[in-house]
Amino acid sequence: MSHSTLALPAPDRGWILSSGGSESGRDADLRVLAGKRGDLLIALPASCVSTFLVELPPVEEGLHESMIHAQIDKRGLSGKGAALVDYERVAHGERGDTFAVRVAPDLPPEFVVPAAAGYTTSAALRGVPPLSGAATASIWQEQGRLVLGVFVGGAPVHVQVLSGKSEVGKALGGEANLVLLGLKGASLFENSGPSELVLSLDGVSEEDLAAFRSAFPLPVRVEVPRLPAKGEARDRLLPRAVVAHRRRRRATMRNLALLAAGLVLYAVVGAWVWRDAQATKREIASLERRIAIIEPDVERVREAGERWRSLEPAFDKDLFPIVQLSRITAALPGSGVVLREYRTSGSTVRLRGQARDVQLANRLLEDLQSMDGFGRYEWRMPNPKVERNNTATFEIEGKPKT
Repeated sequence: MSHSTLALPAPDRGWILSSGGSESGRDADLRVLAGKRGDLLIALPASCVSTFLVELPPVEEGLHESMIHAQIDKRGLSGKGAALVDYERVAHGERGDTFAVRVAPDLPPEFVVPAAAGYTTSAALRGVPPLSGAATASIWQEQGRLVLGVFVGGAPVHVQVLSGKSEVGKALGGEANLVLLGLKGASLFENSGPSELVLSLDGVSEEDLAAFRSAFPLPVRVEVPRLPAKGEARDRLLPRAVVAHRRRRRATMRNLALLAAGLVLYAVVGAWVWRDAQATKREIASLERRIAIIEPDVERVREAGERWRSLEPAFDKDLFPIVQLSRITAALPGSGVVLREYRTSGSTVRLRGQARDVQLANRLLEDLQSMDGFGRYEWRMPNPKVERNNTATFEIEGKPKT
């Protein structure tokens, strides 16, 4: 599935939020940048992903995955057993198949955004397919480091973070040349390798470009860095925490559907009770006329009518504690907020809980204020109390609007 909202590693430190190819936000923390967005495609930095070629002999297709994993184990990239492995076939011939393999051995916890729509690699978003099957090379800057990528038909087949300084010059040209020479042994590049190299960098001077070209044998051109307009998610790069979150979300949707069915049934029963109540009210009116004649009984009938009117709120499902609690639970974020107490008194609702920080407590207040089911309520929260461990204890009160 194609996504146009992307979280990309910035050329300097931090992350860029891109929407349709235009920058719409920037932050050093990916989780802060992502927020609660469910449409975000996250591009893993080249420093976290090993991208290389694997050549396999002619075998049954069902053996490809196990043979690729064996190659990953030989390279020592399996990590602690939680490595994310993605691969795609880039060439097929009589001598076998060639695969472009991407491995994220141990993904940092700060890169795991449970609500993300998907994951890919930053290099995959850099590949612009030229003529079908043609090879190209590109250098770009990512989180303060220069990265060299080699692409075949727009797919990254080799990506390497360069060890030199983030400067264009003779040293960089020599290192890039050594990387491309190392790829000559792959059958994919026996006949032809990259025909040119693109420097996707800002501020390259003519002097630096000339020094780079003096150490690099291929044609070199400079282009202005552009943010990709969209990208494709790679299912194999989904962290396990994101997969678990999606399962929980599907379970939640199923439970909400069951709850909705229950509410429909409750509404049907409530309508029947309401019609029965209307008949009872008509009977009360008839009795009141009789009481006008039988004066001693008038007061007793009036008290019965007042009791009935006091029970009318019981037929409004928006005031039912279980319905209110369900809506409050739906407003809670996926993590970081614990609800300690829920109380109702008449039509007033009081909540007490603890949040990871004051921002999460304020976000819960905003979500309650914006819920359609609580449109009749006015919510207030005194300043949360910050504990020694930096968590925030909060109390929220909701009262019907006057």
